[in-house]
Amino acid sequence: MRSFLTYNLARLALLIGCVLVIWWIWEPSFVGTLAGIVISSLLSFVVLAPLRNESAQELMERMRKRREEKAAKPAKPRRDDAAEDRDIDGT
Repeated sequence: MRSFLTYNLARLALLIGCVLVIWWIWEPSFVGTLAGIVISSLLSFVVLAPLRNESAQELMERMRKRREEKAAKPAKPRRDDAAEDRDIDGT
């Protein structure tokens, strides 16, 4: 979870930084904001790739552990299983 949070905070910081730099070069405008968003998304794709991969690996590992824990637990019998068995058996 920590790498996921770190990655998203880094993306947010990169977005704010790019928009502020574009606004500093040009004046604050809608076009400058869009340019900052596009530039930050391209930069985050390249620059933050290691953080993104680490975050994805951590999430996949967590999902794998959760599936293993679920598979290790015995299945709970449903409440209507006994009634269904009686109906099938005819008793």
